[in-house]
Amino acid sequence: MFVVTGTTTLDLIVRGLPSETVLGDGFQAGNLVFAAEPLQLLMGGNGGNSAYVLGRLGASVALCSSIGQDEAGEWLASKIVAQGVDLSGMIRCPDLATSSSTILFINAERQAVVHHSGASTAMTVTPEQRRLYAQADVLLIGSYPLFPQMRAGGFAEALQLSHDAGGLTAVDIGPAIGEPVRTAEIAPLLPTVDYLIANAHELRVCTDAAEWEAGAASLLALGCRHVVIKQGANGTALRSGDHNFDIPAYPAATHIPVGAGDSFNAGFVHALWQGRRLEEALRFGSALAALVVGGRNGVLSAPTLAEVDGFLEAVAPANISPARPAASSYKR
Repeated sequence: MFVVTGTTTLDLIVRGLPSETVLGDGFQAGNLVFAAEPLQLLMGGNGGNSAYVLGRLGASVALCSSIGQDEAGEWLASKIVAQGVDLSGMIRCPDLATSSSTILFINAERQAVVHHSGASTAMTVTPEQRRLYAQADVLLIGSYPLFPQMRAGGFAEALQLSHDAGGLTAVDIGPAIGEPVRTAEIAPLLPTVDYLIANAHELRVCTDAAEWEAGAASLLALGCRHVVIKQGANGTALRSGDHNFDIPAYPAATHIPVGAGDSFNAGFVHALWQGRRLEEALRFGSALAALVVGGRNGVLSAPTLAEVDGFLEAVAPANISPARPAASSYKR
């Protein structure tokens, strides 16, 4: 069973804004901006996205997250449950709204996000979640900086429970907002983390390194087993004591980039669970992310396992530069 911990967020996507859009003050003619595309309500949040994608891949998955007892929470829960995801580890808060993000796409370089944390701030470890963590074949943690109570020992407990039971563990330390994850905070957890995942910016912020290569090296020196670096259009890299991989991104006609990193995470750990080699797992995650960003409905367009494998068979193999052949790192 896969267990995913992370935020579950309602994403409101506003697209088709004129490139010269400037947001003013008040509902006046000069401030009225007409969007060429309709408002979209989409699945969001690192946890909700990854759990949904894993469900689409046919995995047995449980989501440990926190939502409000409101219409937004019910809508998100219905979408996730429809993919067979177990929500017994979901906290439902009566006095907090479901987390939401309103994302304004002005053009490829300009986006504005209005975020309400809401129920995410109430996320903590419950008895039911402890049961799930201890049974997890794979534990995937995201939204690290967005769960203040989990940072005070909850993440450590979840990782220890899964690690002690022989599960594979992966932690995405993004996003680097608010109080981002720093080396001093993550270092004590590294003995229980099989894969630390970050984008290049998040890794530099975490380690105070000028370049992500130096940041990855510093975490490896502290005992980190593997560091996975997401670089968007520049592809994906993995660094460890035994392996160096650099995987170019697969070409994609990007429609909605939101959820690409969460989709990669889900695809990567799923491929490891299947027993695929490290470089194959990186390719699988990258292919899945490319298919998601090319879909019309973000993560709700997530492909099936057969569709990802079909995509990989149809495209030319990515250039892979291994330090040495890699065996599967799945432990169970």
